[in-house]
Amino acid sequence: MPGLRVLKSRDEFEGEIYTSTVIVEGDDLPASRDGAPTAEIGRARPRVDGRNRVTGRAMYTQDVRLPGMLHAAILRSPVPRARVRAIDTKKAEALPGVRAVLHRFNAPEIEFRGEKTLFRDEVKFVGDEVAAVAADDSQVAQQAIALIEVDYEILPHVVDLEEAIGPKAPKIDPDGNVHDAGEYKRGDFRKAFKDADVTIDVTYRTSTQMHNALETHGAVASWDGDRLTVWESTQAVFGVRNMLKDALGLQPTQVRVICEYMGGGFGAKLGTYKYGVIASLLSMRLGRPVRCVLTRREENLAAGNRSATLQKLKLAGKDGRIVALEHESWSNSGQGRWAANPTGPSNTLYDIANVSSTAHRVTTNAGALSAFRAPGYVEGTFALESAVDELAVAMKIDPLTLRKRHARSLTDPRTDNRYSLKRLLECYAIGAHEI
Repeated sequence: MPGLRVLKSRDEFEGEIYTSTVIVEGDDLPASRDGAPTAEIGRARPRVDGRNRVTGRAMYTQDVRLPGMLHAAILRSPVPRARVRAIDTKKAEALPGVRAVLHRFNAPEIEFRGEKTLFRDEVKFVGDEVAAVAADDSQVAQQAIALIEVDYEILPHVVDLEEAIGPKAPKIDPDGNVHDAGEYKRGDFRKAFKDADVTIDVTYRTSTQMHNALETHGAVASWDGDRLTVWESTQAVFGVRNMLKDALGLQPTQVRVICEYMGGGFGAKLGTYKYGVIASLLSMRLGRPVRCVLTRREENLAAGNRSATLQKLKLAGKDGRIVALEHESWSNSGQGRWAANPTGPSNTLYDIANVSSTAHRVTTNAGALSAFRAPGYVEGTFALESAVDELAVAMKIDPLTLRKRHARSLTDPRTDNRYSLKRLLECYAIGAHEI
């Protein structure tokens, strides 16, 4: 068995010192120092923050309460696509306890996530932000939201992935609904497919999945006249800082983001969303802390998801091996501006000489996708592994045997770079034994 060495490093970043640990594997590693302690390796130890979490002392973003804090609520579109022709906020503003109302006709121009507005003139999905209210308490904020009157001009829409691809779908994006999101080729797929003994042509679909972390997205923003402090449930405090300083025209030193504890984050909390900008903007305007925390319904409508996909694969076999693989995918990115590419596993997992893959991003009137634990690879692996099983049946070969024949290379087939660690064959053996 190769030797293992645990290495620690200390790095400085923005004045802070961080310690990281990495396990290095190899047959040429020098032996450990004589007498070096190893008793802690492989032994369970209490989490350093475990006691605070289970006793309720841990301070999550939703627990933050500041003196004079206001509560924000967001009015969201009830329709998938419409032009906002007029907004009447007089009743909401007259409600006792309401301190401010923001909407497309009075909010400043803000560049955020590729757009130049916080509230769109054309809402593009159910849950899109239309207006926001800051009030003395959350109940008043919700009451005020219900009093806002909006004149919507309903527009043609499409939500379903396959409908959006079709020729009769309304054009949601000026450049069309379908966009290129990645292409990869090696070898000659067409020739190998033509010369093969066995071929399959299969289609798979996966559905949209929601994150549903225990703690919903949310932020508490406090502006002191020169510096913005934001408590946010996030996986990336510096990412949130950079997004807020760009949106609000501040310097990096003017924004501090705090996240002591996070109640779950699986990729969707790698940045902030409009609620963070809204809380910050309201705090800067009113000079008081503002809390904006999403409800569970809002979380599912406007805080990211794993895309629904349509995937078509062609595989070819000859002489007991997979000789060709083609993978084309379409991902429902909603109003997102990128695609989680499901063809990644097909490009890299198996030693197949002839591979062709194409990924498409499809714009629809649905909430934007977000990162979600190996974006694209979960959907893509499901389709690829299902197709390999089907090919194995067609070739009359044990599915595990077929996989083993294509999993021995220690280099990435795209780049020919050596993997730092690859134990796929061992995983196969363990899985076969357990199953």
